[in-house]
Amino acid sequence: MVVFKFTPRFDLLLVNAICPIRYLLFAKLTRRPIVHRLDGVYYPMSVARWKYIFYNLPLQIILHFFANAVIYQSQYSKDCCDKFLGTNHYIPNHLVYNGVDTRLFSHHGSARQLRDVPEQPIFITASRFRRSDQILPLIDAFRLYQKNYQARAKLIIIGDFSHAVTNFPQQYANDSLIRFLGPIPNSQLPEYYRGADVFLFTHLNPPCPNNIIEAMACGLPICGIADGAMTEITTPGLNSTLIPSPGTGFNQSRHLDLHVFAANLNKIMLHRKEYASHSRQIASHRFTLRQMIHHYLSAITPLVKHSSSHQINFS
Repeated sequence: MVVFKFTPRFDLLLVNAICPIRYLLFAKLTRRPIVHRLDGVYYPMSVARWKYIFYNLPLQIILHFFANAVIYQSQYSKDCCDKFLGTNHYIPNHLVYNGVDTRLFSHHGSARQLRDVPEQPIFITASRFRRSDQILPLIDAFRLYQKNYQARAKLIIIGDFSHAVTNFPQQYANDSLIRFLGPIPNSQLPEYYRGADVFLFTHLNPPCPNNIIEAMACGLPICGIADGAMTEITTPGLNSTLIPSPGTGFNQSRHLDLHVFAANLNKIMLHRKEYASHSRQIASHRFTLRQMIHHYLSAITPLVKHSSSHQINFS
């Protein structure tokens, strides 16, 4: 049983960065196990900018003074946490990738009609956009693809825009081949994915992006950057093409070869069926909800007292 509103009747506390200190103290004083779930951290080039040290402080406190175990979203996530938070060598750590509902996010089912003309290449991306590096390289690479390979290609962008890119969609309002659809309910996303050919992604240092796994489950090849956990989640050359990502991107912007990105898009389109088939296979074999739940239970069950039922408080 999992509850999200704090209650004193629980067997284990599963926490993230915003867990109130009083919950942590209560669990510590009553000797309830605390499991810290860590995905990403803050660094100078993140949204935290120069305040990244202060943003990371709650994570460090939980990891080093409260946690009885830690769960990372990916190996890359663990490496980043070790670098910016330090390593707690005295508690067990586990790697649990995100899971996706492969029945909802599936290559079978109805598809949105996104093409203006038959055989028109349709590229798609979906996210919460807060920084220019999440979207601007992607649009520039798309424009290069139009110029060098297929002028009638179309780009569909799903999600809300905030912070530094709030007014970004208005800048492209007159371009009929770049469409901003705004936020779409998760239940409808698969229809849009099934109507597209390739999923595009240029986010900086992604720890374990759900949108990549969801797109793969719908049979979409991935065109992106060899950054963050992308080489863990996708298999370059099999279901994805990833351009090199020089440096770490923690302290300064990266220079990306967008001509190669555009060429990779063309490569995928020439062999799209093979890439698409492998995407679905990888998602259904590695990133199902059942697998994720199994790995979580394997990590937390040894910490919980033996009883007929357990209550986990997620705060």
